[in-house]
Amino acid sequence: MAVHVLRQTASARLWRIKGCAGLHRALTTATSASNPIILYDIKSKLDPQAWSPNTWKARFALNYKRLPYKTVWVSYPDIAAKLSSLGLEPLSSGAAPYTLPVIADPTHSGTPTIVRDSFAIAQYLDVTYPELERPLLPAGTHAFQALFLHHASTRITPTLRPLLVPLAPAILDAAALPYFYRTREASFGRPLAEVRPSGTALEEAWSKVEKEFGVLDSILQKNDVHCGGNGGDLVLGNRVSFADFVLAGLFVWMSKFNPGEDGNPWERIRSWHGGRWERLWKGCEEFMEVK
Repeated sequence: MAVHVLRQTASARLWRIKGCAGLHRALTTATSASNPIILYDIKSKLDPQAWSPNTWKARFALNYKRLPYKTVWVSYPDIAAKLSSLGLEPLSSGAAPYTLPVIADPTHSGTPTIVRDSFAIAQYLDVTYPELERPLLPAGTHAFQALFLHHASTRITPTLRPLLVPLAPAILDAAALPYFYRTREASFGRPLAEVRPSGTALEEAWSKVEKEFGVLDSILQKNDVHCGGNGGDLVLGNRVSFADFVLAGLFVWMSKFNPGEDGNPWERIRSWHGGRWERLWKGCEEFMEVK
């Protein structure tokens, strides 16, 4: 199948067409209720199946833009073959060279446009569907939101991984388990059963998570009216943006796991920092539909 592929490195192509994005859409995209965008997501045993924080960012984006889409669920060991069949090359030579999310946007030519990576998907949707007037990356915020994603990925997510990744096998389909154990044990450098701390070490690990969220809380307080901001519980104050979905994706991920000795992860953090994170969840809740 022939495809138009927009990779993570293709943002320059996106911005070259920005000035005529409406024309670009009219000539090429054919998205409709009967011919929706396809979101490739990771299969699970849950109902609904969606659980991955990375693919949730793309799902939030599609829901927020109110675009017609459907989900194709892919088991972990089948991701490489599926993305290769779409014309995508591996991102690395590591244990997991192919990752989701990926979307396929239908076109009038019959050749879908393939976009990988949640931030690139947000850029693509804003450029391709500007008439929706629901920007994921409002003008002047692109660099800030890229920095926000980087901060969450390098500061917050690493503190959560040893606490949450070992819980994932309980929600995955059986076919995914050998792949998941092999790739995650390669990532952590030890058996998955040894990754999650317990006892005092478990509380210390959660303290690290709380500290990182505390740093973010102190930054978001700058939105408060008494600090000269416009108020609001979202990253940009009162305006929904992709950055909110970065955090909400983490919160949904946390909510999917059965309580352990430390309880459900989302229930643990939702009231931190004056309930800020629960308020952000509620600000994104209307965009949590799974299609």
